[in-house]
Amino acid sequence: MRRRIVLGLAVLTAIVFSGQALEGQRARQGQFSLENARLFYEVIGTGEPIVIVHGGPGLDHSYLQPGLDVLAAQNTLIYYDQRGTGRSEAELDSGVVNFDAFVDDIDALRQVLGHDKITVLTHSFGTLLGIEYARRYADNLTALILMNPTEPGTRFADQTRTRQAAATTEEDTAEMQELTATEAFQARDAATLSEFYRVVFRATFRDRTRVDELELDLSERTAKNGQDVARLLGESLGVANGGLDWWDRLEDIAAPTLVVHGRYDIPPVAMARALSEAIPRGSLAVLDSGHFPYIEDAGGLTSAIAEFLGGLER
Repeated sequence: MRRRIVLGLAVLTAIVFSGQALEGQRARQGQFSLENARLFYEVIGTGEPIVIVHGGPGLDHSYLQPGLDVLAAQNTLIYYDQRGTGRSEAELDSGVVNFDAFVDDIDALRQVLGHDKITVLTHSFGTLLGIEYARRYADNLTALILMNPTEPGTRFADQTRTRQAAATTEEDTAEMQELTATEAFQARDAATLSEFYRVVFRATFRDRTRVDELELDLSERTAKNGQDVARLLGESLGVANGGLDWWDRLEDIAAPTLVVHGRYDIPPVAMARALSEAIPRGSLAVLDSGHFPYIEDAGGLTSAIAEFLGGLER
């Protein structure tokens, strides 16, 4: 069911633009209201529009910057914070924070910004949102880029768990246990949760020391709401009942799709290859990185995306 987007100066909570220099590009920020939420976005660059769907669930878009901003040299990048995180507001209720609403929000953003079609670039958990958007809004999609995807099922779950265990050191485990035992963690203190995620993500890097290059300073809203957002999304997806099995959905994706994966990421390259092969117009680029290629193999990532987008029929 199509939801009402609140538009116009009379009813829209004013879209506020801030002109700030960012890597030579002019950025503008805004917010728009839906029936039960208020979403924040940031637009950088000029060219074909790319909506960037962050991972988590329960994080916000800030960890993808400034790493992906380099793509703004040739494209219009549209970042946004998912419901209840960052600068996006939402009541923490299953009727408001759920998977269907998160998918529909991507198209609401497209409409608000006046684009006939968009390319969608997802990271990690955002893969699931991108897959469903491609099925639900095929006519509005130019192309799909799945960066370091979450598996849309459980075929490779055992391999992923094995790789996770091998990459996580005793020091990592001890630090996580120490942090989760603190009052600050229980109170969802932003600095403490940021440090916790930094320890968790350390295992996902090819070079573990480079985790310090990850922009991971959680906002108060993300720290406070993130765990609840993740829980509500999990409930709406039914992950507690045996997990997802969306492999058969991939054949429904009509858009040209690039799967970008790091050979040192926790989910194996075999998963990413199987995903790309299950999509009719899918292709695969394997990079020399872990889960965050814009930090560890920025050149390879930008080249792969530029080649993919340059080969599209307009």
